[in-house]
Amino acid sequence: MPSLVEDFCNKLEGFYDNWTQASSNPAKYAHCKLRWERISDNELSSKQWYHYMGEDNPYRNKWHRVKEEDGAIIVENWTPSWESHSECCDMIFNFLGDHYDGKVKTNACIIRGGVVKSTVKFNGEYYKSRDQGWRDDKLVWGSDVIYDLKKTDKPIAI
Repeated sequence: MPSLVEDFCNKLEGFYDNWTQASSNPAKYAHCKLRWERISDNELSSKQWYHYMGEDNPYRNKWHRVKEEDGAIIVENWTPSWESHSECCDMIFNFLGDHYDGKVKTNACIIRGGVVKSTVKFNGEYYKSRDQGWRDDKLVWGSDVIYDLKKTDKPIAI
């Protein structure tokens, strides 16, 4: 039986696309793609981009170290090549029966002038997420919708 960290990484690794969601309501949902790749046993890279911009122009590009702490999964968020790490922006995940449920670990993660409030749910078949930045009880960046990406074997060509 795999360890919690191994199960988490195995289910997370892969290519995700929200084409079904985006094509059903293009005014509401941008077409996004996400790739999680294994660097080592408990380390992954992630890249997220808009379809029209291409994978070479991601809006998010991170490296991650995954560890277990008190029965929860901690995902450290690093810049590529392990250059810098802001512990306040790490994510904490719990396994809830059939999926992992995660959020930013603290309220001290500030990006582009807003307190980051990110949520993620995934189970190895889907990846649902919402990223937001808040200042003075106002949304300053991000979306109020949850993006529903499906795991695919390969990028969807359009």
